[in-house]
Amino acid sequence: MIVKAIAKKTGQYSLLLACILTALVLLPLLEGFLLGHMILNGWCLLSMTVLVKSLHKDKKSSRPILIIGSTLLMLIAAQFIGQILNRELDALYRIILPTGMLFFLYCIWIILSSMFKQKQITADLLSGAIVSYLLLGITWGVLYAFIELLAPASFLFSVESDLQAKGSALFYYSFVTLTTLGYGDILPISRIARSAAYLEAVAGVMYTAILIAVLVGNFGGHKHIDSSDDLNQ
Repeated sequence: MIVKAIAKKTGQYSLLLACILTALVLLPLLEGFLLGHMILNGWCLLSMTVLVKSLHKDKKSSRPILIIGSTLLMLIAAQFIGQILNRELDALYRIILPTGMLFFLYCIWIILSSMFKQKQITADLLSGAIVSYLLLGITWGVLYAFIELLAPASFLFSVESDLQAKGSALFYYSFVTLTTLGYGDILPISRIARSAAYLEAVAGVMYTAILIAVLVGNFGGHKHIDSSDDLNQ
């Protein structure tokens, strides 16, 4: 498959990082172009599904990611058709958003589990750490959109917009919160929105601290052992 072939040359995490960064940069620019928006979403989800599946050693353990990823791709296709036909999509969003959260959380867990089993630090491994961090921001962005869908006016926007535009703004708000910048142009109003916001801020700080501690502990220890063995020889 094309995705697997490219991944072998560039590194599986590096390819996934390139896909996610491309989507994050282009999605706001393609907000008014429905087809381009859907193609980017589909490409990123397909790449993530194939690459995360490759981290599983057996077929049975890779079934969940295939099922969730395939379901999400079909839902996005249905969303595309619904928007072309000018149909009401709120009911579809109620399925897409929680399915997306489940998919991204599973990907984060699989990627981190695979990373911590590596025996040496490489550029591709560092790309994996960045991918997991970006997926945290994306997951919380989907969560914010789901909260706004279920409880409208949970967030105060500086500019009034429709649901799709709000979704794009909430992804921006998610990364601003994850990095604890807090510009203040979007504010959580409801209790659940505020809870989600401060939990994301905590997760962003804790992720960095814990990841550094684990990487230093694991790989620093291996390096120390290798150096000791060389001295003994």
